[in-house]
Amino acid sequence: MICNLGRLAFASIAILLGLLPAQMLGQTSDAAQKVFQHYFETKLRDEPEFATTTGHYENANEWNDWSRAGRQLRRKHAEQTLSDIEKLPANGISDSDELSVRLLKYDLRLQLDSEDLETHLIRVGQLFGFHNRVYTTVDRMPARTVHDYENLLGRLHGVPAYVSQNIDLLQESIARGLTQPKVVVDLVIKQVAAQAAQDQATTPLLIAFRHFPSNFPPERQQKLRDDGVATYEREFLPAWQKLLAFLQTTYASKERPEIGLSSLPGGREYYAILVRRLTTTNTPPEQIHKIGEAEVLRLEAEMLSVARETGFHGTLTEFDKKLEAMPEQHFRSKDEMLMFCRNAAKIIEPELPNQFKRIPMMLYGVRAIPEDREQATASNAQAPAPDGSVPGWFNLNAYQPEKQARYDKEALVLHEAVPGHIFQGSLARSQQNLPEFRKFYGNSAYAEGWALYAESLGAQLGLYGDSYSRYGRLASERFRAVRLVVDTGMHAMGWTRQQAIDYFGAHAPEVSLAEVDRYISWPGQALAYKTGQLKILSLRREAEQTLGPRFDIRDFHDAVLRDGTLPLELLQEQVEKYINSAK
Repeated sequence: MICNLGRLAFASIAILLGLLPAQMLGQTSDAAQKVFQHYFETKLRDEPEFATTTGHYENANEWNDWSRAGRQLRRKHAEQTLSDIEKLPANGISDSDELSVRLLKYDLRLQLDSEDLETHLIRVGQLFGFHNRVYTTVDRMPARTVHDYENLLGRLHGVPAYVSQNIDLLQESIARGLTQPKVVVDLVIKQVAAQAAQDQATTPLLIAFRHFPSNFPPERQQKLRDDGVATYEREFLPAWQKLLAFLQTTYASKERPEIGLSSLPGGREYYAILVRRLTTTNTPPEQIHKIGEAEVLRLEAEMLSVARETGFHGTLTEFDKKLEAMPEQHFRSKDEMLMFCRNAAKIIEPELPNQFKRIPMMLYGVRAIPEDREQATASNAQAPAPDGSVPGWFNLNAYQPEKQARYDKEALVLHEAVPGHIFQGSLARSQQNLPEFRKFYGNSAYAEGWALYAESLGAQLGLYGDSYSRYGRLASERFRAVRLVVDTGMHAMGWTRQQAIDYFGAHAPEVSLAEVDRYISWPGQALAYKTGQLKILSLRREAEQTLGPRFDIRDFHDAVLRDGTLPLELLQEQVEKYINSAK
């Protein structure tokens, strides 16, 4: 009765003060949910390639419309959603919905700010350029039913239009002076040429047409195989040759002379936009550069201390050379490298409950990056489809395994697979209380920051059993600190490519030079790793210091992960709520 009287009294006061009554709370939340749902459903319709990555295959026979009209329509939809979300009342909304509203506003504003750069500049790149998107999208498509095969054929039929639209788009980019430098253009041309040289028996685009489900009758298999081969040879290959010719002539003749984004008119502002987009902070590039230099010094001191554990008494450079000369610190084949990483993942998995309260279903494997892309593509992860229709993959760069270091591969497994990208992405997509758009929202600072932080958990997850692997973990983190220095150096401070190579040679000699070219092609992305990791480490220290003996690592990790991916500012707010509630 006291509680009921209290509610009545509060309701009366709320009415007198002009606050929203209880039913308005529900109405406002309903309105917010409708905006969230409409935004996600519109995004699925507007972006068939995105829809495929989420496990929605209703338009899996189509590509995004990259015509000017298609791009304008997507922008109009984003602007309309932003307008709708800004009209929602500031009060009368649940905490969860308020977080979703703030996240959607934040993301849409950054999307609109960075759209030109992501469309005209970053789409040409050796990692996730528009040419490779064809391959990665097809790789995410199921092949279990006749309808699935019709979708695959539909996408292959659509490649000529996809290529024509992208050539028109790049003509616009050239007219605006938004082109990539020679080193990036050469790498993309090399990849497209390698893809165009693949025949129907070797292209990954026809893997499904070489391995049919066992319940398909032989005559159906033959018909589909014939259709797939004919479409590849008569439609895909001519389109890819057309793209190759355009890149080799028209685009290459307009490549920008210098590697740094700041060399373009307005380039400093462009870089600032990408830094905000990829780090979710307003930290100036010059400050990021100094943070990177300080982190390199700190980590190298720790690395030297670990090197001493092995009985070594020389310099860090000398220790790196010693490791390079040790056959046991390298691999003899791709298969050996894959086996090592698969084994590390299986050591980790049963230890996960020691660090995490929620363990998602994780259907994933470890495989080598295809040969047409392996030389210029870094190891990466793809989350599984939420319904299990398509597995996730830790895509391992196994190029020249005899030259790759063994001692840093445990850290790489932690980063890309568990409890890094595949674990985090699977957990976010399994959260039933989140709107659909949040399950699939991503930003580099959170995702890469979490994955780099995950590398520090190896000792608690059954790894880092010797000094060499602990050294490898520190070397991996140093590599990400070097990125802070090199990325800002090239794009904000006028560094040449050779200066970047020299800095890498001095502070991360174990890393391929392909990394430098990656930062040239995708300005700002390399800043995300340490930026996000340093924020998570700072929040962990705050929790440990505030809670003392009440600190529980599983609760802390849950606070970081349970809301899915967030910009760092919103992540800090959520973790500090957990800290205050746990006092």
